[in-house]
Amino acid sequence: MQTSASRGADEVPPYEVGCLDIEGESEASGHRHVTGVETRDPDGGSTRWSCAQVIAAIEDGERFVVAEDGRGALTLLEPARCPACPMPTLVTDPADAQPGACG
Repeated sequence: MQTSASRGADEVPPYEVGCLDIEGESEASGHRHVTGVETRDPDGGSTRWSCAQVIAAIEDGERFVVAEDGRGALTLLEPARCPACPMPTLVTDPADAQPGACG
């Protein structure tokens, strides 16, 4: 999902996604799951999150930024269900905007 970077004065800065923990079959099959996320935090620290923690934080209004296009549009992580099974995961739109796997 791309959205404008403009924020209200009371909106907290986003978390910057550094990498993803991914499990499952191949990307081509569409059956892969994000199981964890590593972020650079607004306070300068870093955090490792489970997929469930990221989904709960998004539901509470947090934003997890994957990329910015230089014109103010942000690509964000969004909650989703795996298309091949009922497991919750995280996606980006466009799908190729996801960061690399954590090492």
